[in-house]
Amino acid sequence: MIKERIDALRRRMSEWGWDAAVTVGEDPHNSEYTPKRWCQREFISGFTGSAGVVIITASHAGLWTDSRYWIQAARELEGSGMELHKMVSVEDKDWITWIADNISPGGKVGIDGLCMSMNEALQLEKALVGKSASVISKPDYLEALWPDRALLPQGKVWLHDDRYAGRSRADKISWLRGELEGMDCRYMFLNCLDQIAWLLNIRSDDVEYCPFVISFALVGPECVWLFAENSKFGADVMSALEKDNVKVMPYSECGKFVGSLKASDRILIDAGSLNYETGRAIADSFGRENTVQGDSPVEVAKSVKNEVERDGFRKAYVQDGIVQTRFFKWLEEEVKSGHRVTESDAADRLHELRAAMPDFLDESFETISAYGRNAALPHYTTVRGKDALIEPHGLYLNDSGAHYRYGTTDITRTVPMGPLTDLEREDYTLDMMAMIDLAMAVFPEGTPGCRIDAIARRPLWQNMRNFGHGTGHGVGNVLSVHEGPQSIRQNLKNQPLLPGMITSDEPGIYREGYHGIRHENMIMCVPAGENEFGRWLSFETLTMTYLDTSPLLVKLMDRRELEWLNDFNKRVFDTLKPYLNEDEVEWLDAKTAAVSVG
Repeated sequence: MIKERIDALRRRMSEWGWDAAVTVGEDPHNSEYTPKRWCQREFISGFTGSAGVVIITASHAGLWTDSRYWIQAARELEGSGMELHKMVSVEDKDWITWIADNISPGGKVGIDGLCMSMNEALQLEKALVGKSASVISKPDYLEALWPDRALLPQGKVWLHDDRYAGRSRADKISWLRGELEGMDCRYMFLNCLDQIAWLLNIRSDDVEYCPFVISFALVGPECVWLFAENSKFGADVMSALEKDNVKVMPYSECGKFVGSLKASDRILIDAGSLNYETGRAIADSFGRENTVQGDSPVEVAKSVKNEVERDGFRKAYVQDGIVQTRFFKWLEEEVKSGHRVTESDAADRLHELRAAMPDFLDESFETISAYGRNAALPHYTTVRGKDALIEPHGLYLNDSGAHYRYGTTDITRTVPMGPLTDLEREDYTLDMMAMIDLAMAVFPEGTPGCRIDAIARRPLWQNMRNFGHGTGHGVGNVLSVHEGPQSIRQNLKNQPLLPGMITSDEPGIYREGYHGIRHENMIMCVPAGENEFGRWLSFETLTMTYLDTSPLLVKLMDRRELEWLNDFNKRVFDTLKPYLNEDEVEWLDAKTAAVSVG
């Protein structure tokens, strides 16, 4: 089927005079989790990962993706005629270089400008200058090949209550107008769904695992125009928005409305997220001299959690700790009893336990339930019928999370299902050390995450081990489980870690064909003190799920690591004990027993 689709696209390319067609797999909002309507990369390649670029020419079909997906991509592309190109990280732009090197002089490269950011399209244009080649934007160019393409999502919009948001819609809009005034701008166009949801305190289920409303927003000096399907809004939500002078207009009329403004005022756009087509329309309407390209102030503001949000996250992790205690107890007992439990069975059981909790809304991403060698794929997808049976030996990895009304969780635990090999125990211990070392970090104010990434990698590097993904990503408050601008990864990024930012701590070790190990806690940046050397920051660990100490080679760990581990497990036990029954308390007490420090 994939070969037939590629052949059909090549025929279209010939009609259009294109030498190459690029599909980046994004939606018009630069989202990580893409609604079915815009899963264009999957449609044309069969690759189901969340990051990658497909390039089709007359003689070559290729997928460029980063190390998280190399194993998965190799499996999914098999037999499709599509070649895998390995990128070191998601930020790499090797595909642009490949096009520039392989395009003929005067050639044409087709893109869907609604589903590619301005920055990316402009980088591609710049790379082709030497070949006198051009970029042609044709929105929805795969439409004619896709007869059963999904329609726009129609999820109902609901309000994210101020008691969970910690700030009202009116307060946020007023703050943003003040920020714009300081930048000498009267307007701002918002493209990213999480930023719109945060600013207006609205949520929906348009995007799987992310409670977003498919929408654009234009913030003006007196009014905010929200472009979304009117049928999605009930009377109560519409009334609340109108009270703060937020006017809802049809999603399809966004470009036309912006083009009609012909404003003489300055407008702020974020070219890193704004799609190419809308960016051109804004520049044509406001004039290039009045179109200011810069980072959205909303991105940092939503990442720095206020006190209400911080308390909500703490509560959410207690909820998840209760769930995970019951889940791992159930899993251990089922497998030991000889009952048949597959990876899918385990994922289903975890979902049942979470769904029974008060204030549960949805999972925050698709659960990774991986046993043995399947865990060597960092983003393994569990498929019923093709999944593994969990056996009473080796390691089981579970990476999962939830949206509760007051916070979003993400947690990974790797646990022993029985006897382990020496290598499994060594990798397990080293990865535990890596996670603990980052959790204990103290660093100067103003330090970006890229400068402390090596703290987590030190125990691994010293033993000649490494992992290809980032060490930590931000987490939104009932938004996306992956959010910026902060991150802890090797790629250079100047965004400092700020008090209130919540970031994952998840180093890993993956051995293809054998096992994968990842320990993940969520950590919040907090003040650590001030002295003659300046202000200092550290981390508060939010996660409330025990860390299994039974596989550890304690001799590899130092006293500080062991003390941190014992303190953490004791805090987990003391926090969760009031919510558990007698059997669960007894089981968790054994799991959190202190390790001898020596």
